[in-house]
Amino acid sequence: MPMQTLCPYCGNYVITETSMVPGLLAWLLCAGLFVSGCFLGCCFLPFCVRSFMDVRHTCPVCKQELFRHHRL
Repeated sequence: MPMQTLCPYCGNYVITETSMVPGLLAWLLCAGLFVSGCFLGCCFLPFCVRSFMDVRHTCPVCKQELFRHHRL
């Protein structure tokens, strides 16, 4: 969820913009699926599931990354 914070880079009070980015959990699941025999693209399934992705919070004014919520 977006949060209200003071940006340390530009000094504005902002509500962060969130985006989903692949993190360690998605990559580990992808590698595990590949090793277990999912060779034809099924190993990339963790990159399509939002609950396996990290959440990146950025400032809407200066576009700097403020925080990243890691799933693992």
